[in-house]
Amino acid sequence: ESSALFVRICKKRVPKEDGDAKEEPEKAAVKLGVGVDGGFQSDQDKYETISTYSIVMMGKSADGTAEVLAEMPYDDASKNSFPMAVSQSADAIIHHAGLAVKQDLSAWELDDEPKPVSKYAESLPFVDNGVKVSPNPSDWKCEKSGDTENLWLNLSDGFIGGGRKNWDGSGGSNGALDHFTETGEKYPLVVKLGTITEDISTADCYSYAKDEDGPVTIPNLKELLEKRGIMVAGMQKTVKSTAELEVELNATYAFDAITEKGSHLVPAAGPGLCGLQNLGNSCYMNSVVQMLFSGTVPELSSRYGSKDGVTNNSLLKISPTKAADDLLCQASKLSSALTSGAFCGPVPESVEVSDPSSTDPKYRLAPRMFKHVIGHDHVDFRTGQQQDA
Repeated sequence: ESSALFVRICKKRVPKEDGDAKEEPEKAAVKLGVGVDGGFQSDQDKYETISTYSIVMMGKSADGTAEVLAEMPYDDASKNSFPMAVSQSADAIIHHAGLAVKQDLSAWELDDEPKPVSKYAESLPFVDNGVKVSPNPSDWKCEKSGDTENLWLNLSDGFIGGGRKNWDGSGGSNGALDHFTETGEKYPLVVKLGTITEDISTADCYSYAKDEDGPVTIPNLKELLEKRGIMVAGMQKTVKSTAELEVELNATYAFDAITEKGSHLVPAAGPGLCGLQNLGNSCYMNSVVQMLFSGTVPELSSRYGSKDGVTNNSLLKISPTKAADDLLCQASKLSSALTSGAFCGPVPESVEVSDPSSTDPKYRLAPRMFKHVIGHDHVDFRTGQQQDA
């Protein structure tokens, strides 16, 4: 009977031993990133993966089913005992950088690219109305609401207004944006008071113009500020920038209220109940996939999924060389996995949602190929940034 050799790769995730944890307090995140220097701690920081390898000979038993005929450990000490062709093939498999490695988005940044230079900066209208801004931060307040926090200075007419509200209702009074609208959208550039220092590049600048509407760089900011009586020499930072506030918001948001921490919750698993792994802010994609392909919409599940096996759908009958970039194939593969439950084993009953082991990747599907095919040519979806579903 014919037989074949396989490389068995076993990976075990164990908590890292942190001998210095008691001596050094956990550092607060100062960067909007996961698994990056200065950012939030990732699973890679909390766990280490121990990998073991072996060479397995598989063959067919008398009843035609596959069985293990022999298995030998494969490591640095034993690899020389194998024929060179076997060890070379095994090493190539072990060290192969597959799609999971190449596309695993473990870090996300607030800005994918450097802030652009505002096209309005050089010829920005200046209203000579005699307005001078006090160098004393205690004198600053929104000219609409009277708020004294999150204040933005309009660089054209010297108006001080509150910033935009955050998604959770916190933030400013919208005074600066309202003023931009009320003045005919002629004065689009603002700077956040309290972020101005001698290093003018650290100032928080924003453009309300509809064709920019985002953080910008203003090369002539120093000159524009001097016209309002603000001398940057010796100025100190007194408030947090927008990026720092977003880091703080993400770090302190009460996610426990969503996950019901403290409750006795047991993860569910099975057909239509498979979780999807977050590939780096890919929850926007995962939520849409779960709604469309996990069985909620029977017409879509029957078209793209499969309850009788994960390879039965006709959309999967495609050349392997074309499968990676075929949207219908990848949609069907993912839907078949969700509706069959074949690739996601049940979480042990002893594991609760609050238990760190419940986040083990083996209990979830990682839709990397699907994300690749829908996002690799898209300026937004190919990054690890947050997007709207």
